[in-house]
Amino acid sequence: MGSSSMIRKAFIAKKFKSPNHEQGFTIVEILLVTLIIGLTTGISLPLLTAFSNKTKQKEATLIVNRILKAVKANYALEAFLPNEIGPLNKFASFQKCISNEVELKGNKVCNSNNIVKTDIGDNFFYSPSGNYKVEFKTAETINSDITFQVRAIPNGIDYIDSGSSVVGCFNPILGESIIREYSILNTGEKKFISCLTALQVTEAERSRIAEEDRISEQARIAEKARIAEKARIAEELKPKEKCFHWNPRSAKKKRTDCWVWGYE
Repeated sequence: MGSSSMIRKAFIAKKFKSPNHEQGFTIVEILLVTLIIGLTTGISLPLLTAFSNKTKQKEATLIVNRILKAVKANYALEAFLPNEIGPLNKFASFQKCISNEVELKGNKVCNSNNIVKTDIGDNFFYSPSGNYKVEFKTAETINSDITFQVRAIPNGIDYIDSGSSVVGCFNPILGESIIREYSILNTGEKKFISCLTALQVTEAERSRIAEEDRISEQARIAEKARIAEKARIAEELKPKEKCFHWNPRSAKKKRTDCWVWGYE
């Protein structure tokens, strides 16, 4: 019985071991886990932001691309570049968000209740999501060549500085268009691009230099005339010298014929 009792007690002691003997996490292990979580979060958040920005930018790219395709089709048919959306409606359909607060609040106020077709006189509109403001225009260079320019810039107070723009242009001389998507590293509003050919750039630069030379020459002539006029007025205002006593035996023609000179 004594031996059996001792075995039973040993078994019970092993089965119900005191919690004080259990092994827990050390400080080093806790710090290591915290570090891993921090690094994972630090890497994943920028990737998630970049992915979200790229997804939103796709809407802008699609709109800009459709506008440029419609402009090319319209130019082939009508031989002119439009400043309003109306002429493009026969080639593509465009929608816009018309909320009164869309410029400030962006996508927070755009939904199916305030999304409508663009009006024929629109030369800008807010995208259906409210994330982008789409603008377009024609631009004339110094040598009278005309190109079509369009851009979609981030919109809404929460997105205007963190979103990436999309810009594009169409050059009828080349018959080609260009689309440029800006990355998450280059956010915010971007300017229109010119879409000029190398020849057009050269001619425009030559025209610009000639215009600057013409303006510079006009300024030089005007400055010369101003100085001459100033000298004439100064001469008129200068006191006149007068002979007060001529040599009675002189012909009164030479300066030496005067004995006393003075001013009136």
